[in-house]
Amino acid sequence: LHPTTSTKDIAIRERADGTILLAGVKEETVMTLEEMQRLLDEGSVARTVAGTLMNNASSRSHSIFTIAIEQRVPKTTRRTHDCITAKFHLVDLAGSERAKRTGNVGQRLKESD
Repeated sequence: LHPTTSTKDIAIRERADGTILLAGVKEETVMTLEEMQRLLDEGSVARTVAGTLMNNASSRSHSIFTIAIEQRVPKTTRRTHDCITAKFHLVDLAGSERAKRTGNVGQRLKESD
């Protein structure tokens, strides 16, 4: 979720071919570690957090930060590909603490379900 996108504008859709689309999220291309860190920081600031008995800054929203790395390599006679790729998904699921231990009541308790 980009910080300027409302959570109401996010939708998960599936195409007929099975491809999953995420409407309302933003994809950015970066070239440096510093640029990637800036985006991770922006996303972290936009998250909803609230204190519980177990954690003063418990996340109240799910977060997925995907890093796709592409390395271009010189093509050689033994190598059939000129690009090596990897993908990492950093996932934080909100409300993973045990409800009884958090002391949550009302809306906070509903968020953790």
